[in-house]
Amino acid sequence: MNRIVIKLKNKNHDFCFGLGFMGNLLEQLDCSIDELMQGIQKNPFKFIPVLMFESYAYGCTRAKAEKEYDLYSFTDVIDDEGGVVSEKVSKFLEAFTESMTKNVPKEPAKVGKKKAIQSRK
Repeated sequence: MNRIVIKLKNKNHDFCFGLGFMGNLLEQLDCSIDELMQGIQKNPFKFIPVLMFESYAYGCTRAKAEKEYDLYSFTDVIDDEGGVVSEKVSKFLEAFTESMTKNVPKEPAKVGKKKAIQSRK
């Protein structure tokens, strides 16, 4: 399970990643992964709070803990912590990005078979 702990309002909160989180997030936003990434670039003020909230909410669900925040109060907490450019948001985005790319097989560099065959002639 990919997760990160971030202190908000002087309390540690689990932010979980993985299939369940991603499914909930895409359903909540009604978008594809590509649209999510474009949305983060186009309007980080909307997408980053939702991204973080869904990760926080999924962490609460997994821990069978009651959520302390709804999306609106969570967005206020992010604002209080420095907004989308804060160190805590950067830490979250770094962990989220790593969760999206970790264990993704890298496509091997393609050496054109045609060129390899031609060079043998």
